[in-house]
Amino acid sequence: MPVDSANDLSSHPLNNRPQGSVMYRRFSDIDELAAFIPEDVRLTQLVCQPFACTSMALNFAIIRFNFNHVNCRLYAVGDKCPGFLTFTCLMHGQGEPVVSNHLCITEDYLWGFDPNRGADMVFPGHSTHCAVHIREDVFVACAQAMDRLDLNVKFLAPNHVYIPETLPSLRGYLHQLYELLQQQSPLLDNPDFQQLILRDFLPLLITALPVQREPLKVSVKAFRRSRLVKQANDYMQAHLDQPLTLTDLCQALGTSNRALCYGFQEIFGMSPMSYLKTLRLQSVYRALKTADSSNTTVTEIASQFGFYHLSYFARDYKQMFGELPSQTLKR
Repeated sequence: MPVDSANDLSSHPLNNRPQGSVMYRRFSDIDELAAFIPEDVRLTQLVCQPFACTSMALNFAIIRFNFNHVNCRLYAVGDKCPGFLTFTCLMHGQGEPVVSNHLCITEDYLWGFDPNRGADMVFPGHSTHCAVHIREDVFVACAQAMDRLDLNVKFLAPNHVYIPETLPSLRGYLHQLYELLQQQSPLLDNPDFQQLILRDFLPLLITALPVQREPLKVSVKAFRRSRLVKQANDYMQAHLDQPLTLTDLCQALGTSNRALCYGFQEIFGMSPMSYLKTLRLQSVYRALKTADSSNTTVTEIASQFGFYHLSYFARDYKQMFGELPSQTLKR
């Protein structure tokens, strides 16, 4: 996996002896996945089916490679790792784009690296993405050593870059790491091999980034109803314990049914009321996981989140989580 570089990085912190760890996890609970990934994010499942994610990470003090394969559409919103830059790309996207901060991001983009902008992403189902978290001072030092002073705050601010010519080589390198992780190769536990990864990857990444002499002319599709969808999401989150119809929601936001439905379909791939149902089901699931089964009933918690027809609720709950609500409460 070596990458030739004409730059002298002999005094760079990448030459320090790495203390790496390799992690493999399978998740059926999105909250457990949220606790595993480095960002402080809240995850929302956008399909009413049991969730599954295979997550693998190669973790160093200064760089962490995190690969996640999810089986359904997933919404992630929250804060990034303080002191780190996050570079994300789609490894396998099934032809569907990612929605990042209300922009349509395809497989030709690297995104997520503005440290002053929070995470706000919708990942397609049956997709694999890789997030590389790099300590900001290490990235800056390596960029300076390679005479890439253009990789500054101005470059990071747009939060995405279109690199169809150079991204395949970067993705190819990440594919090799991904395959080694899948094979649970003993090479990944070898300190010499770990140091080789550290010395190879960051120069490869920096070389793949275009020199920013002029603003990029490539436009990214922005969803014009994204602000409306965010307002609707915030309103739903604040009223999960109250009866809420589509008409109520439109009246509260001063919009039409058509505009709201189009906006949710564009960004989340589902209707507003289907989205609200998944929010409420996940809220019930979280409440049941932490409830005391000796003095709490499923009916009490379900009614707190607007579920009054218990037979329909139990059916939808089992479809989404693969078990009855009573089983979650007992567990």
